[in-house]
Amino acid sequence: MIHGLNNTYLYAAKKIITVCSNGTENASFRGTGFIIQKDSVFFFVTNRHMVEPGYLDPKYKGYTLIEFKIESFESFDSGNKPRTLKSAFLVNFNEFKFDKNEYNDVACIKDPKFFGGMTVNSIIPYSMLATENWISEKMSVCDYIAYPGFPDWYDRQNNTPIFRMGTIASDPRMNYSSIIGAPISSQIAYEGFSSGGASGSPVFAVQRGFKTGSGISAPKDFYREVKVIGINAGHFSNQIGHSGISYFYKSSVILNIIDNI
Repeated sequence: MIHGLNNTYLYAAKKIITVCSNGTENASFRGTGFIIQKDSVFFFVTNRHMVEPGYLDPKYKGYTLIEFKIESFESFDSGNKPRTLKSAFLVNFNEFKFDKNEYNDVACIKDPKFFGGMTVNSIIPYSMLATENWISEKMSVCDYIAYPGFPDWYDRQNNTPIFRMGTIASDPRMNYSSIIGAPISSQIAYEGFSSGGASGSPVFAVQRGFKTGSGISAPKDFYREVKVIGINAGHFSNQIGHSGISYFYKSSVILNIIDNI
């Protein structure tokens, strides 16, 4: 299978650990985030519920973010294997911005500042984010997606993320909702397993086909490049646990936030 991804894409996923407090009790959460570069400016992206726990869970209403730690590899060896894991604390975590549609579970901070220093690497270029039109025109049900992150089964020996895969389940030209009358958000459902720790993972649409050269013809849209089409956010449960259906928010939400910061 030609999917256009390689080991390097795995490290676009950064492990994050947040601590929130209500003044009496603290709560800690593990998740995933990633870095976008637009021109010379960096943006850190994750889910809103990672920086505002009461956003989804009433149990954490009144809790505020007091600590935001990021783990990332400082460098890679000659074989592109990661080395020198670095932990740093986000200083300006109170500057996260959200989409104007409050039901889009996405958070983004411009020019993240780290205490302890951090080398910014394995970034996702702004040009790799798919627009709403690109998703509508290029994506289809049953297309493959891949999302690196830090679920419970991440590689704890090496402290590295893992890739999981799935297939688009809902019509990507529309905004999915499992509840009649629910507020509209930019969701797409996929068949695959999202679980705790994978919140905030970048969602890649894998490559389709391959570039053709001189003397080789192919049908229209035979080739489709790798794109980031969203940010993973959660899953739906049933009586026996995970339903096998998860969801992400479209990359157009990320673009909207970045373009309006």
